[in-house]
Amino acid sequence: MHDRSTRARRQRHRRSGTFAACAVAIFMCCAPAALADAAHGIAIQLVQPGREGLELSARLTADGGPLQQNISWTIRGPDGGTVYSGADGTADVSLAPGDYVVDASYGATLVEKRVSIPPATRLKLSLLLDAGGLKVEPMLGNIAVPPVASRVRVFSMDGRRLVAVSVTPGEIIRLPRGTYRVESRVSTGNAKAVADVHVAAGRVATVKIAHKAGLARLAFVGAPDAVVSWEIEDQSGEAIAARSGIRANVTLLPGTYTARAEVGAELLTATFNIAAGEARDILLGN
Repeated sequence: MHDRSTRARRQRHRRSGTFAACAVAIFMCCAPAALADAAHGIAIQLVQPGREGLELSARLTADGGPLQQNISWTIRGPDGGTVYSGADGTADVSLAPGDYVVDASYGATLVEKRVSIPPATRLKLSLLLDAGGLKVEPMLGNIAVPPVASRVRVFSMDGRRLVAVSVTPGEIIRLPRGTYRVESRVSTGNAKAVADVHVAAGRVATVKIAHKAGLARLAFVGAPDAVVSWEIEDQSGEAIAARSGIRANVTLLPGTYTARAEVGAELLTATFNIAAGEARDILLGN
């Protein structure tokens, strides 16, 4: 009686242990990424030998969904060589068991994660980017700045490290969460403005940067097919900007300037003043 009772208890214990092991295996295969790793989610799936690999995704915030675009992936092997690169939102890569380094690039954000793939295992890796976006809108008082030849540079707060550059008006600059020093230059000219901006993860910060400058709208009023070369000089005779075309816009600090228009062998000039927030038409021709 005692032996049968003892054997029964041992069998129940073995069955309980087997069930617990199965439960752990199922949990590791199916657990949400946030439970598997507090920063970067890792889930483990047991597979047949020869089907090992990585399934990659990324999210901006801990509770955000996976991104579907604007991600560049690189996987490097133990020797540092690239074994995979791609620009899809997610990636599913077959890899032999071993050690790898995964890089996820999102604009100026770069996240690196080292992973080891055991035999008969496939890893599902979800990287936390902790990143957001920045959109800069330059302003000259109440004047809408023409969306041409604008340039935005983003620096670290000490101004020493250049983080990102954009020359496309209205572009969303993707950045790691943090505070930055933003320099804006609009059109050709000598005007620039600087502002400090905070970027939050998962959000796009739209910043209007006020330039204490004016807009000179240059126009040649002669033949519409004329070839015109413009040059703007300040009071000291220093060249500030050079443009070409029948019309050209130049952003200038307040002051006195001379506009020169070269049309074939003819040289036309005009001296003018411009104030902050002023849009002034400079017409040259006959």
